[in-house]
Amino acid sequence: MTVRDDVMAILNGEKPERVPWLIYANLLPRGSIERKLREMGLGLAIGCSVYRIIRPHVKIKEIIENGYLYRVYYTPIGKVYEKYRIGLKRGTGDSWRVEYLIKKDDDYEIVKFIIEDTEYEPYYEEFLLIERDLGDDGIIFAWGDYTPLMKIIIELMGFKKFAVEIHRNPEKIKELIEIIDKKEREMYKIIAESPAEIVKVGDNIDSMLVSPKHFKEFCVPYYNAYSDILHSKGKIVISHMDGRLRILKDLIAQTKLDAIEAFTPPPMGDLSIKEAKKAWKGKVIWINFPESTFVYENKKLAEFTKRLLKEIAPGDGFILSITEDPPPEHFWRAMIVITKTLNEYGKYPIKL
Repeated sequence: MTVRDDVMAILNGEKPERVPWLIYANLLPRGSIERKLREMGLGLAIGCSVYRIIRPHVKIKEIIENGYLYRVYYTPIGKVYEKYRIGLKRGTGDSWRVEYLIKKDDDYEIVKFIIEDTEYEPYYEEFLLIERDLGDDGIIFAWGDYTPLMKIIIELMGFKKFAVEIHRNPEKIKELIEIIDKKEREMYKIIAESPAEIVKVGDNIDSMLVSPKHFKEFCVPYYNAYSDILHSKGKIVISHMDGRLRILKDLIAQTKLDAIEAFTPPPMGDLSIKEAKKAWKGKVIWINFPESTFVYENKKLAEFTKRLLKEIAPGDGFILSITEDPPPEHFWRAMIVITKTLNEYGKYPIKL
């Protein structure tokens, strides 16, 4: 079986030949060691958009100045801007948003205009080209978007302002959620008609950012609505939940998601694989190998890898991957240790 075969077997509830081992393609520098790792069974996970965004009445201008990128949105009712720190070193992401579109009350109406002006059109050609080029060396998934609440927190105003606004202006937040949701349903209908088999719905879930109360009210119903749209066309629906999930685990179980992607166990996350397996029956657990372990010396890292395999044994319903930025100074050494260990002990069914 190929890497792709093993991944699709897991996602379809079938038996793999090996527990799949993947990395986001953008996190894997190209070169001789990369070639060696891929020959040892490391597969690629690639995300691709299957739609284009059109905003007929919005103009966007980007300005780079002193290590920052300013993206300015001009609309008939005013302008807003967001600010990014750029030129960051490897392992910290390409850029980091430091100012958000919604800074003051007047910005709500402008952002609402931008959202309502958004139109989506199918664009499947690039997806098909990447799928052709990748072949059986991994999987490709279609990007969705953040659920409305997480879009507000992560993209539109940031967590600090949201924590104030949900109490100071709850009706404005709820109205914004409704507007985003209406547009996202249009988007997911286009994604549902695409050639993609796997669709990712945001979301960077962490219980430090979203409480159980807000997750129950503003996340679960939207995961389920979007999953219904996508399931109607046979899609596999996953969501990126890479944070601390212990107090959200029972609510996550109520979603119609097929897989919890980027799940990060201890020592970085606060929910064990054993607890997640018990809580999320029927869901695939797509594990992010905790990047803090990359600093371990080789023997300790190999032992950690074996303990992780023992926890997921016999291997049904699990995918192993790298979905976050590991420390670059330890990257190649650690990847070789982990991949060798998985090669030795990761054959299905796992026997440790």
